Amino acid sequence: YARFLDAIGSPIERGLEQMRLPGNLIETPDCYVPTRSLFGFVGYMADKEGIADLGFRVAHDAGVALMGAKMGAQVCRSPTLLHAMRTFCALVSREASNFRSWYVEDQDEVRFCVHRTFKPGALGYTQTEWIGVIAMVAVVQLFAGPRWEPDRISLGTSKGVPRLARETFGGTRFLTAQPGVYIAFPRSMLALRRCEETDDPRLDVPRAPHTPYGAEEAAADFAGRLMQCVTPHFGDGYPPITLAAEIAGTSVRTLQRRLAALGLSYGDVVSRARFDVASNMLTRTDAPVIEVAFATGYSDPSHFARAFRRLAGVSPRQF
Repeated sequence: YARFLDAIGSPIERGLEQMRLPGNLIETPDCYVPTRSLFGFVGYMADKEGIADLGFRVAHDAGVALMGAKMGAQVCRSPTLLHAMRTFCALVSREASNFRSWYVEDQDEVRFCVHRTFKPGALGYTQTEWIGVIAMVAVVQLFAGPRWEPDRISLGTSKGVPRLARETFGGTRFLTAQPGVYIAFPRSMLALRRCEETDDPRLDVPRAPHTPYGAEEAAADFAGRLMQCVTPHFGDGYPPITLAAEIAGTSVRTLQRRLAALGLSYGDVVSRARFDVASNMLTRTDAPVIEVAFATGYSDPSHFARAFRRLAGVSPRQF
């Protein structure tokens, strides 16, 4: 979404600041951000710029890339549509926490479903609902071809369907204000094999971006996830604990208590996150020490060098 808005000349800085997202988000495509902040950013920018179909437009242009590099590659390697759907359902929560997907076989029909993190009414829900819908459509199109359309698309939003969506899926029946979000198609399609003859870039296997964040899997523990979410904010300096509390969806005091129960302070979380970014940059890139210092939120390279030595036992240059 940030790349799309930047490409059409929309000033995204205010939206990023409003939703407390990293200012250098476009340069760090492999970082983790809170889902509510993402929803809010997309909804805020759609309203501010008057782009009613922003959600559908970006999601449709992305296609398979919506799944992320690792998940998208595994789905693309599936021998049949049924296997691809099972893979999608097993992995989708790794791309977005609390997302769930499943499918229901009902006589001659299949309903491919997705459960969103937040309910209709949350800022940006109407726009970002298309992420799940179009990702599921892309899974089927890998096997049925890029021009395939669902028989039916069920949406949770009550705000109507963008004209571009109706034009793109001219033969699809749309349902809005529904309790379930899904796409429906004939059960006989489950045995389809991968459609190899297509030059549609939306169905290309996505490639992993190269960033200093190491393309790590989402951490399973609270402290690890908090660390992954504050890391992208280093480009804006030291992330204050108030920001960390917002990311975690809690108060500062509760955040401190949760970390203390793990034997950690917020300073410990930031120090470890800084060290991980620094060690990745020092070993995987040719970045000079001063650049590493700025990338980890230090304004003074000498302060960075001293802090790094305390953790590593050697200077950044020796490391």
